[in-house]
This record gives sequence, structure tokens and C-alpha cells, in this order.
Amino acid sequence: MSKETMEWLNSNILVGHTDQRGHAWHYRADLQGAEPNHYTGAIPTEDILRRLFSWKAISAPVFIQVPASLEDASGVDDEGNPIKYIKADNRQAILRDDNLNLMEIFTDNYRSHQYAEWLVQNLSNIIDDDINFGSAGVLKNGAVAFVSLEMPESVEVLSGFSVRPHLLATTSHNGMVATTYKSVSTFVVCDNTHAMAMGENTSQFKTRHSKNSAMRIQSARDALGIVHKMTDDIVAEVLKLSEHKVSDEEWQKVLTALAPIPTLADDNSNKASVTRAENKRDELVSLYNFDTRVAPWKGSALGVLQAFNTYNHHIVGNNDNRAERNMMNALMGKTEQSDQKVLALIGA
Repeated sequence: MSKETMEWLNSNILVGHTDQRGHAWHYRADLQGAEPNHYTGAIPTEDILRRLFSWKAISAPVFIQVPASLEDASGVDDEGNPIKYIKADNRQAILRDDNLNLMEIFTDNYRSHQYAEWLVQNLSNIIDDDINFGSAGVLKNGAVAFVSLEMPESVEVLSGFSVRPHLLATTSHNGMVATTYKSVSTFVVCDNTHAMAMGENTSQFKTRHSKNSAMRIQSARDALGIVHKMTDDIVAEVLKLSEHKVSDEEWQKVLTALAPIPTLADDNSNKASVTRAENKRDELVSLYNFDTRVAPWKGSALGVLQAFNTYNHHIVGNNDNRAERNMMNALMGKTEQSDQKVLALIGA
């Protein structure tokens, strides 16, 4: 189950530009409260700071419970045995300062990157322009956060196929995500998030949570190329994929590699796994041939990529944790890795 309930998603995920892309799938008017989390235009910076990033991560000492004699005991355990606490000198606990929720325990070399500073202030310094936030949110009870800086309008690359370039910034207080600034794109035709300029060419800047971590603004600018150039790169990539022809034989090769169907055992012991594999294959084939989010680009690398990405983004799993899963896959690079596997098989 997702740690993010519908109430959490409707309060702690802010969605902008709904006049361009509509409501998020998890939108529930009855859960919005006094302040909706959807915005027709860009999300105001002050709303992100006030609603999401008004608290800080703080460091606290870590103590270990050990058995003790009656003379030096400071308490008793659940069974009434004497215990005392000793400090772990090389460990620290990272807590939220507003509710003291424990996010993780690290060595004393770890340094928190505060959300307001690293996801808003530093992003403003990188862009050196008006901030146009398209989305922002916190996940894992505040342990992971993200914002996206978007172009105000979607860009139609092909008839019926639009993209929305954005600069994704993310960090965490639980070690799941390094502080990362990365150029990505939402394929508006089905709201899939892709990292463009695939693989080693991906535009991104990363820095670890350590004593020596510092934001090198010019280095980040050079690595990212920033938003306007990013649009040109994304448009070029989409056109390249749409022009890369994929034969029926190549499509079958991709299906065999990424959606294999095991042989049914003589005793039917793996019947359930065979059925799941067949269902996945049928879903992918249906998307590729008939779905309006994919079928118009059948026979191209773009169509193949859309089929697998749409399946992973909208079909696999259940809706209980879809929002958290899709966002975490994007933040941690799993979506990009999946895309790379597909493109490698067809040489795109």
C-alpha cells in the first residue's frame, strides 16, 4: 500500500497548469479542503514554501538501549530488566522539526539539503529568470521532495503528440535520492514522464548529502543547458524516434525480450505466472495496435517506447499507490532505465 493516502496526495502534491493538462488522476474535490492543490497556471513560489517546505530537517543524537546493572540503570525495559542508554557518537537521526518524525539514521558525515534552499532558492539561481513551477510535492511522509520548472505551454511536435519540457529538481532526507537537477519531458498525449537525451547524454546535475556538498551554480547551468535549449533537444529526440522505423519482426523481438512468456510446466505449477505473462503481452499488443496514446505511432521507435512506458505508467500494478510509484520511478531513474532497455533493443 502507498504511504500516500488520497488525503495526502490532495494536500501535499501541488499541480499547476491544469488549463493545459487537466486535473491529476488523484484529484478529489471533496479532499481539497479550504485550499485546492490544483492551479490553472504556474504554482506560486510562496505557496510551495508555505504549504510544503515550511519545516526543516534537523539532526538529533542517537542512543542505543543496552542491559545495565541496578547501580547504573536509567530505566527498565518492557520485561522489567534494568537498562541504560549509550550515545552512538558516529550516528545522527534526521527528523522533521515540526512533528519530530524520524526520516533516517546516518553517519555524522551526512548533511541535509533543506527543501526551501535546494529546491526553490538554488533553482531560482540556476535559471536566473522568472520561476514557473508546474508541480511540487513531498512523498514518504516528507522524506522525499520534488519540484518541476516548466514551460508555460505544451509544444506540439507531431500532430496529436505534444510534449511539456521541464526541469525536475529533487532531493531527500532518507537517502533514497541524491540532490538532482534533471531535464525531462512529459509526453502530454498520455502524461508519461520521460528523460530525454537518453542514457549517458542525459542532462543532469547531482550532488551528494555530505559535509563537502555545495551547490556550484555555474556547473549546474553548464550540465543542464537550461530550459530553452532543453525544448530543442526534446523536440529533436521525439522527431528522431518517430522517424526510426520498426518492423513487425523487431516489435516481436522487443516483446520476446521484455515480455517473455514462460513454458507451462507439465504439472501446471507455474500456470499463474504464465497467465500473468500472457496478460502483460496482450496489454502491450493492444496498446501498440489500438490505443490512441500509442497506435498513431505504430511502426516507429516512438510507438514502441510509448507502448511500454504507457503500460508501466498507467496499467501495471494497482491504483492504490500509482501516484507514489510513478513519481518515485521518475525521481530514482527507473523510468529512464526502462526506456533505455526498449530503445537498445531496436537500436534507437
